[in-house]
Amino acid sequence: MKVELSVDEVRVMADAILDGLDEAGLSRKDAATLRRWRNDKVSATSPEMKLLTEKVNSELQHTHDTNVRSGIVKPDWA
Repeated sequence: MKVELSVDEVRVMADAILDGLDEAGLSRKDAATLRRWRNDKVSATSPEMKLLTEKVNSELQHTHDTNVRSGIVKPDWA
């Protein structure tokens, strides 16, 4: 099984995380810095988002491969 997220899907995930940071009660300076970074770097066409998408997909595949390989699961009480 292969799951691969698109750049837009990863951007939506990043937006959800960054929205949580906005609500964390940052100082005005930190909130402004985060807002500028978000506007500059978190767009579907930015190289940073393409790199993040590659990394997310790589980690998803690695996690899936690891779970498939470990067919025997220890019970949580052991």
